[in-house]
Amino acid sequence: MSHLLPPNETARLAALNELDLLDTPNEPVFDRITRLVTVLLGVPKSTISLIDTDRQWFKSQVGMEFSESPRDMAFCAYTVLEDEPLVVEDAQSDERFATNPIVTKPGGIRFYAGIPLRNSHGLVLGSLCAMDTQPRQLTPQEQAAMQDLADIVIGEIHLRERLINEQKIRAATQQSLTALHQSLEQRIEQRTRELNLVIESAYDAYLSIDAQGRVLDWNRAAESMFGWSRKDALTRPLTSLMFPQGLTCDDAAMPLTCDAIRRDGVRLPVEVRLKSFEVNGRPRRSVFIHDITERQQLERLRDQQAREDVLTRLPNRRALDERLPEAMARVRRTLAPLVVLFLDLDGFKRINDQHGHGMGDELLREVAQRLQNAVRETDFIARWAGDEFVVLLEGVTTEALEPLANKLIQVIEEPLHVGSATLRVSTSIGVALFVPNAAETPQELLKRADDAMYNAKRAGKARVALARPADTPNPL
Repeated sequence: MSHLLPPNETARLAALNELDLLDTPNEPVFDRITRLVTVLLGVPKSTISLIDTDRQWFKSQVGMEFSESPRDMAFCAYTVLEDEPLVVEDAQSDERFATNPIVTKPGGIRFYAGIPLRNSHGLVLGSLCAMDTQPRQLTPQEQAAMQDLADIVIGEIHLRERLINEQKIRAATQQSLTALHQSLEQRIEQRTRELNLVIESAYDAYLSIDAQGRVLDWNRAAESMFGWSRKDALTRPLTSLMFPQGLTCDDAAMPLTCDAIRRDGVRLPVEVRLKSFEVNGRPRRSVFIHDITERQQLERLRDQQAREDVLTRLPNRRALDERLPEAMARVRRTLAPLVVLFLDLDGFKRINDQHGHGMGDELLREVAQRLQNAVRETDFIARWAGDEFVVLLEGVTTEALEPLANKLIQVIEEPLHVGSATLRVSTSIGVALFVPNAAETPQELLKRADDAMYNAKRAGKARVALARPADTPNPL
């Protein structure tokens, strides 16, 4: 195994373990990437692999029967070793892998492409992999697409590193402040200089208030965070500085999350920690305030990305799974009609085969934009998978339904000119109507629309097919 160890192995393993990704459950942010790899490259297998001491472990996988394998059998071990993308067009012709059990077994790996996944210090922790049981070549466009997807994974790794580093800083600061609090009452006079030094250099805003909530101390971080100088803040009540509603009178075991008001009127999301003490028998309170703006922005961004298709920027399947039950509940309450359109592009595979996946991606983005322009602003469009889309129409009359569906066929059939190429596709549409008294789940409603779409394809494509009613059994 020593011949497969990079020179920075010790630092690499330490960084991997600190990231705390090994042996953790699946996460949508990673599973989206492996699914996209299989769709964009047309391969049956894709993984996000992390190389541990003696094993390869999959944080996400598509098409694999196991979650880990020995490191000395892993193609990704060479990606980590060589610190650059690795493409093996035919593993049986490569002396490094020709005798590998995962190559020689029936249906074994013949093609492999791996993109290194680096942390913020450039250490390769694993790779984004695409695999096939048949030999093949990787086009420059496909490698660029894999690199783009790997960059998304790398961005998530860097984000987690920043969060871990922030937690370390906060934990270290809190540990120091907690230690000071434990001895503050008995040694307040002796520790004044040391306490002032810690407070003045702290990342968090610190202030001390009396029983009436008037400021007795105000550090530099508070000046920077709220825009009030120490001179302006001293003796003023908190209600006139940043907390118009005041603060709780009790010490909280957990941080309080609330909005503070800066001097310029801007609202600032913060976490507040309170600690009561006495000085010469007089009650005092220490207030530590941490700005959580960046953390909330990161959380909102991650939440948005979890519900958005990377390629088309439409809502993804997860977003549809959340929206459809809500729409069905509104139908039962308001009795307004709900229609589900299931669209599948006709001729899309031919576009990929003739012009490449990059051109296919451009077509999917254009189709998504055309669909958005063709329906109402209140309607909901999601990318289901590959070249399939789902449209939810609420409050549409049955008379308007067929013209709208035919309009969608027409706008998709309009040719798309990209450079010297002219791309043409059509679409088959399955239509399912949801009625208030139907005992039907969202999955069953989508299945009816999907079945109707396949009926449209069998009937000649580029047409609309209506699904059978929910309470009608399948015909024999």
